[in-house]
Amino acid sequence: MAGVGADGGRTGNGGARAGDDPVFVLCAGRSGSTLLRFLLDAHPDLACPPETRLPWLARQLATAWGVIENAPPSADGSADGSAADGAVSAPVAAGLRRSLDPMMTSYLERRGKKRYCDKSLGAAQHAGLLRQIWPGARFICLYRHPMDVIASGIEASPWGLTSYGFEPYIGVPPDNNVAALARYWLDYTTSIVRAEERFTDHCLPVRYEDLVTDPDGQIERVFGFIGATPAPGIVARCFGPEHQRFGPGDYKIWNTSRVRADSVGRGWAMPAGKIPGPLLARVNELAEVLGYVQVGEHWGTGARPADLRVRKHNPSRAADEAQAAERADEPAQAPVTLPDWALAVDRRVRAGLAAVGQEFARAHGTRAKESVLLFVSAPGWADADAWWRLDLAAGTVTEGLGDAAADTDWSLTGSALAWDRLLAGESNLGVAFRRGDLRYADQGDAGAGSVGADTRVAMLTDLLGVPR
Repeated sequence: MAGVGADGGRTGNGGARAGDDPVFVLCAGRSGSTLLRFLLDAHPDLACPPETRLPWLARQLATAWGVIENAPPSADGSADGSAADGAVSAPVAAGLRRSLDPMMTSYLERRGKKRYCDKSLGAAQHAGLLRQIWPGARFICLYRHPMDVIASGIEASPWGLTSYGFEPYIGVPPDNNVAALARYWLDYTTSIVRAEERFTDHCLPVRYEDLVTDPDGQIERVFGFIGATPAPGIVARCFGPEHQRFGPGDYKIWNTSRVRADSVGRGWAMPAGKIPGPLLARVNELAEVLGYVQVGEHWGTGARPADLRVRKHNPSRAADEAQAAERADEPAQAPVTLPDWALAVDRRVRAGLAAVGQEFARAHGTRAKESVLLFVSAPGWADADAWWRLDLAAGTVTEGLGDAAADTDWSLTGSALAWDRLLAGESNLGVAFRRGDLRYADQGDAGAGSVGADTRVAMLTDLLGVPR
């Protein structure tokens, strides 16, 4: 059984020594923590079990040890800010270590590993206490864009918000899971940022988007930060069968064979309008701190941003406008070659325009003279979106890939899968709008669901020949 050595390190059969205090992943649910757990656990010296709730257990035990030692939690401030989450006396901290170290040592011995890592939701709320128990503890602060966390949360809990710590947020506000998950992201991420600010030298920030687009580089950063030896090729072998299955974690990980980035940007389909303004403002404020793209009123419509991460040195608004002007002066590019997933929409748009006649104009009046921009979001975030600009009055269409100026009367945005289902008659526009598979935007004269929007959509159904 492990004990506490003179230098504060754990000692015992196979236990870790000073400088090898635990590593804690500070995270929210649906932020890639199970992937990070697999990467850590694949290292020959590191053991990272499924979620143990050990930080929460430490807080509960602190109460018991405080009674035993007649040492209530301190209300005084401290140099490291530990009073913010209930500072404990030195005897209580030592007692907690004696209580918890044997659990870690037992796991390490069984796995044949040297250093314990823990991935538990809500650990950031107890970071000060964890540092009192293990002064050499290291924290990996894992972040993900708020809208992607919302999308992943809804995907993981399609019939109601359960697990991942979602339960306290149900019904706040009522019948609005998007807002509930936005509040969840805000609370959990705020606690992680605060821990990072308080214990800067003991924290390493890692964004999910960086982890899945550059897994080798990011895990090398992590190993360097915690003092683990380099492990070349660990990303390729991290999905092996040696990981413990029993315990909470991402349900998808056991059917995964490689690190993929295709889940980045799935939050683009989430209806940001469901998030109340004051809450969205706080979400955006924190997202800016983390270097993420802001969630604006037109989120989910038009071409997706090329990257959810804001570059290190952002240009000013004036620089943005200057760059836009330069692009406007550039010569027209050669005709684009549309990818296969965009061809069905292209064929239907061109066939519809070719069939437009006087009957169509009489049926739809002024709507038949407007301009509309149709977007198809690419299946992968790294691929450029496809778009078509229809000038109904002139009977012309231009197509392109990537961004497009929002200079039309209105636009419609959806994923390639949503458009395929619509054109195949497997869905109709009403259902697609209700599910958020298609998103409408205009220049402000007709909001989604209004009479103006409905007449425009009715016109488009006739043009494309799809079910209403």
